[in-house]
Amino acid sequence: MSEGKSSPKKFSISLSYLVYAPPEKVFDALTNEGIIGQWCDGGGKVEHGIDGEVELFDGWVKGKVVSFDKKKKKLSYTWKPAEWDKKTAPSLVEYELKSHAVGTEVLLEHTGFPSREEADKHLNGWTDYVFEPLNDYFTFQ
Repeated sequence: MSEGKSSPKKFSISLSYLVYAPPEKVFDALTNEGIIGQWCDGGGKVEHGIDGEVELFDGWVKGKVVSFDKKKKKLSYTWKPAEWDKKTAPSLVEYELKSHAVGTEVLLEHTGFPSREEADKHLNGWTDYVFEPLNDYFTFQ
């Protein structure tokens, strides 16, 4: 009797965060290299268009753009931190930006984590290293 291989479990997180700027400005802040460098520790880039390079936090995360729709304010890209094993598949980050009375509601889906621990760390990380710095950027602009 042979043992079958099962695929590893994949973990995900979802969150909603209010950013105090209009969706157009938030989208630009997430995709414009010059602006990313003003709120993202270590800077980064998100090349516009499918298969564009993604690099954030001084190269700690690398990936490729999967979708880029400035008009609909939707963006997704693969995400792989430097410390993940080379055999670990990248995860997927998906943003949807919606108008809100105070600015923009950012809906984030981050799927495909290799473990619950990684998902939990990233849940706090999105708030601490992306959304709060974005709000600080718009507040002190």
